[in-house]
Amino acid sequence: MLLWWSIALCAIFLIGVTKSGFGSGVGLMIVPMMAIAATNIRTLGAAAALGLLLPLLIAGDILAAYQYRNLFSFDIVRKLLPGTAVGLVIGGLLLWWFHNHSADVTVLLIRLEIGLESVALVALHWWRTARGTADVAYAPRAWHDHTVGGFSAVSSTLAHAAGPIITLYLLPQKLGRDRYVGTSAVYFFILNAAKLPVYWVGGQFRYASPLFALRFLPVVVAGALFGWWIKSRINDRLFSGIVYAVTFALGWYLLADAAVKLVRRA
Repeated sequence: MLLWWSIALCAIFLIGVTKSGFGSGVGLMIVPMMAIAATNIRTLGAAAALGLLLPLLIAGDILAAYQYRNLFSFDIVRKLLPGTAVGLVIGGLLLWWFHNHSADVTVLLIRLEIGLESVALVALHWWRTARGTADVAYAPRAWHDHTVGGFSAVSSTLAHAAGPIITLYLLPQKLGRDRYVGTSAVYFFILNAAKLPVYWVGGQFRYASPLFALRFLPVVVAGALFGWWIKSRINDRLFSGIVYAVTFALGWYLLADAAVKLVRRA
């Protein structure tokens, strides 16, 4: 039990680290780590992973949103919300369907899509860097805002896995480190808070209640403090480089993991 609880606590610690804005791509590891650990903890089980993490993610969002309360782009958040609302409805319906059916293949396909998107978009950024065009800020069109909001909400509802989508949407806009972290924090606070009734209706709190999850709040705070401490010691260019590199590596991890499991099921 000590090993599995250590993995679970490490995943919760990473919530605070990623919500501080440091190494946000590492957030992709949180759900798989928690699912693996919960499977081997008798009092939880794999089905508890999503419900256990959501209140802690919201707590991390609150800490980050407060820290950067004057350093975020309300205009960007506003543009993402229409697509996000549609994505929440779709994600909620899929979650309800998954809860009542075996949906392993669909979940693996979602992970495959997120991995492919992460690898492709980071590769595109590096290609633009090689051509000398990466320093030009990208201004998304309305359809891009809605698409990103929709995919983020669906991915977040099903697997808490919208981090790479939002990261690769925000970084090319050249907001600067603090506005990037603040905008991401405010958007995810709104998105995750909106998921609470969706998860409640979908039965995700059946195995781990929000009150039980909040017992681990000090671990999230510790992770956030560590993230803020280490982030203040690196420059913006290195910070962006780390985020892109981690997102790229974990994109390949998701691709390989999902592909191997799909092949085994074939």
